[in-house]
Amino acid sequence: MAEGIDERELLWLLRHRIRRRIIEVVGDSGKIGAVALREKLGISTGSLYYNLRQLRDLVAQDDKRNYVLTKLGEQVYRYLKTREDLSFEEIDQRRSRAIELLSQVFVPTWLISPFVERPRFGALTAALSAAVLVALLLNGKFVLLILHVYKFRHFSVDGLAVCLAATALLTYGYFSALSELYERLSGRTPDRFKGVKGLLASLITFGGQWRQMLALLPLGLLPMSLYPAAAFVDRVMRLGQFEATFPLPNSVTANLVLVVSQVGSFLVFAAGLSYVRRMRWHVAALISFSLIYVSIVVSYLMISIG
Repeated sequence: MAEGIDERELLWLLRHRIRRRIIEVVGDSGKIGAVALREKLGISTGSLYYNLRQLRDLVAQDDKRNYVLTKLGEQVYRYLKTREDLSFEEIDQRRSRAIELLSQVFVPTWLISPFVERPRFGALTAALSAAVLVALLLNGKFVLLILHVYKFRHFSVDGLAVCLAATALLTYGYFSALSELYERLSGRTPDRFKGVKGLLASLITFGGQWRQMLALLPLGLLPMSLYPAAAFVDRVMRLGQFEATFPLPNSVTANLVLVVSQVGSFLVFAAGLSYVRRMRWHVAALISFSLIYVSIVVSYLMISIG
């Protein structure tokens, strides 16, 4: 086994044919650009960037943005060519079509990759997502806290701003903490993040991927704008389904729209966590889904305090 590579991690990375092909194509070429690599593989841009991020310890970019193998990548490339010292019977196991379909549905990483891999595009999308969400919340005089929408009697812009800031901080911190816990339990912590100082640095910087997470946050919260948008349509059509005197939705229609909004945020966050933190899709989905329960607990606390 190559020095510095955990066998289980390597087997997981190379379980997919596309990732093995990337290693082989880059190794055969010596260095290759993104367009040429995508054409040789015959895959989409989103799929290419997703798999390259999974292989970030094995494939890097030079100063001309060509993809080259790292030292570890070169060792793996030689193993792939000679097929020595690797359990290829385990590597060649194929996931069932049902599991593959579930991963594509619940963790659509192909949708996330363009936003986190292109800084300017990601920043613009994040700004637009935040603007749309804030505009719809202001229009309906709603307040968003984590993944729950509230209709308080005394609405204020300051209150909305505080709740949105709290939502961003709590979501960032929650995902960072659970992602870090998963990485440490699975033994995947990079050397630079080991120790107490390394732990704090990783929690603050989201494992060194804080820019990607900041771009992901507004995008993940954007589906929650569906609720104030539906309330606006309800008000225009005078249907009366969103005219609640209680801070939380109290009609079947309003609750259904809230659930759909939360599911949308769950899908985006799950895909983002899987992509940004190089996390297995079912773990990312579990962490993302748990945020809905956290928001439910927070909602009960707010109502009981209020």
